[in-house]
Amino acid sequence: MGTTQTVRARPTLTTDRVLHAWLAAHRDTRRIVTAACLTAAALALVLPGPLAIRGALVASGVLLALAALVDLHEQKLPNRLLASALVVTVAGAVASLQLAVVARCVAGLLLGGGLLLLVRLARGVGMGDVKMAGVVGASVASFHLLGAPIAIAVAAFSASAYAVATRRQRLVLGPALWFGWASTLVTLALRWWA
Repeated sequence: MGTTQTVRARPTLTTDRVLHAWLAAHRDTRRIVTAACLTAAALALVLPGPLAIRGALVASGVLLALAALVDLHEQKLPNRLLASALVVTVAGAVASLQLAVVARCVAGLLLGGGLLLLVRLARGVGMGDVKMAGVVGASVASFHLLGAPIAIAVAAFSASAYAVATRRQRLVLGPALWFGWASTLVTLALRWWA
């Protein structure tokens, strides 16, 4: 009688995962990720609010863009990048020294993550997507609480539209969540509902 032994792969450093995803990506994908990082910096320049929140916005936007890149390559979001983005977002909210900003950040985390958790319970998305939605919600809600559900709705709509257009049954949600994050912040910068 044979026995089976489970072999666990050694954990790979997150930086190695990002680098591997970058090197494996198509040239156009690299350009899009670079544009995403620059977009995060540009948004921080035009959005109103305390410098601490805008600085956190740049860092979290870059981390979320890199997480989306890894998601494209591995079909798995890296927990360490998402945790880092959340820590930066919460630290920016706390550094603003405004209780209302911290409250909005926490509420956005619960709203964004909670909305995708409901989808997860119906077996529609992975747990990494739920975590990224929470980070997206916290980051956007630092500026406006309505941003959290709107960012998730934009992500869901854009992912669904892409799936229909490409006739895919399964796709990664990380890039769509980043798009929801960015487009909601652009809307806030243009003050369409503020």
